[in-house]
Amino acid sequence: MSKIFGTARWLLGLPPAKAVEPPKPATAFPRFRELPTEIRWAIWLYALPAPRIYEPAAPTDWLLTPMKPITFLRTFAPPVLREVCQEAYEVCMSEGEFRFGCFFSHMRGIWYNEVRDAIYFACEMQLDRTHIFEVDTIYLSADCALRSPDCRNFLMSKNFDFCDKLVIALYPPGSWDMDVQTLKGTEPIFRKIMDYEIIGEHAWDTTDCSLEQRRKWNSAVDGDAHNIIYWQRAKEVILGLFKMRQEAARLAGREHYEEDLELEAVEVFRKPLPKALPA
Repeated sequence: MSKIFGTARWLLGLPPAKAVEPPKPATAFPRFRELPTEIRWAIWLYALPAPRIYEPAAPTDWLLTPMKPITFLRTFAPPVLREVCQEAYEVCMSEGEFRFGCFFSHMRGIWYNEVRDAIYFACEMQLDRTHIFEVDTIYLSADCALRSPDCRNFLMSKNFDFCDKLVIALYPPGSWDMDVQTLKGTEPIFRKIMDYEIIGEHAWDTTDCSLEQRRKWNSAVDGDAHNIIYWQRAKEVILGLFKMRQEAARLAGREHYEEDLELEAVEVFRKPLPKALPA
C-alpha cells in the first residue's frame, strides 16, 4: 500500500512522504529543576531501592578478627541515586547511612535505609556473634519469640533499644539453634500471618505468660493442644514483655524507644538465589 501512495505522489509531482517515527521515551528531563522542591524530593525518594532484609553471616572467627566489618549473607550495592547530584545525595543520605562496619571504628559498612530496611535474626548465632544496635525494624525467629527466657532476654537486650517494629518470622521448629551456614545461597520470602492463624507452639513460663492467661487459653482447646497459640494471643504476651522492658529502661535512665511497638508475623520460605551468569 505504501508503494501505491508513493507512486501516486510521484505522478502528481509531490515530494515523497516522510516516515513517521514512533515517539521515543525521554531520557532527560531538562526542566526538572523547575519543579517545586517537595515534588523533586518525592521523586528522589521514589527512586530509592525497595526494602531490603539483611541477615548477619555470623562468622566463626568473629572473636579473633574484631576489626573486620560485620558481614551478611547477602549484600547490595549503595543506591546509584546518591551519585546523580547533590540534591539526590542529600535525599538518599537522609533516609539511610553507611552502617555496620568495624565495631568501635569509623570504617563504613553497607548502606542501610533506616526507614525501609530490616535486620533478620533467624538463628541464635546471628545475634551472639554480631554487634548490631539501634535498628528500627527487626525480624526475629518465632523459635526465640515463643519461648522463655529467650524472648524476654532478647527484648531486654540493648539490640532492641530503638526497635519500633518487630516481625516474628515462623520457620521450621529448631531453626533458632541451626547453623547459619545452612541459609547461604538462599533468600527469605515472607507470607503475612493473620491474627486468627496459628503461629506455632509456645514454651513460655509463668514469668512471661501469667497463669490467668494460660487458663483462658486452655479453656478454648482440648488435650495436648494447650501449647498451640494463635498470633493474636502471642501478641498479647510479646507486647506485655515490651511494656516491661520500657519500664526497666526508664528506671535505668537508658535512652530507648518510648512509643507503642508495631508487631507483625510472617511465615518464611527460603528461595535459592539465582546463580551468576558465566563471564
